[in-house]
Amino acid sequence: MIHEILLVLALSLVVVFVRKQKLKNLIAVNIKGLAIFAASFFLQFLAILITTYFTDFFLSGYIHEYFSFIHCISYQLLLIGMVLNIEKHYMRILFLGTLLNFLVIMLNGMKMPVYIPMGYENAIENIQYLQSGKDLIHTAMTEDTVLRILGDIIVLSHPYPFPKTISIGDILLIIGFGWFVQEETQDKENR
Repeated sequence: MIHEILLVLALSLVVVFVRKQKLKNLIAVNIKGLAIFAASFFLQFLAILITTYFTDFFLSGYIHEYFSFIHCISYQLLLIGMVLNIEKHYMRILFLGTLLNFLVIMLNGMKMPVYIPMGYENAIENIQYLQSGKDLIHTAMTEDTVLRILGDIIVLSHPYPFPKTISIGDILLIIGFGWFVQEETQDKENR
């Protein structure tokens, strides 16, 4: 989903330029609990980095075995940070998107269920990979998937440059990040 967030941020910056809003306001954004957000991202990033690129590292096996706990803590930290900033409109949208994703992840073994249509490029290989358990944060959607509607079921295909499936929660996160840029680049008297 990082591609979609970067795309929305880029489009939002174009809107900021067209509307002659103040990009420098983004530098002075007041986010409470910034260290909580950083800890959440750091936990997941470090765990995925170690298990992907440093498989011989002595912690790699433990991280892989206990990643569901790391994933859960990471989401809880995100939600706490968002609650601390809930007075911001965009933070409410980000909170809802994160909560929906966390709910479906929590109910499906701490992994996001992913729908892969059979006509999708490399569908069989992708399904086999997800079923292998090598992906720490995703799993293939099955008949046993709980709350399928909240999983990655929305297919973004060609001509979209990064074909994939995303969730309703992801859409809310994308909207929230776009709203963040628009709200925080306004003059303070217009907020």
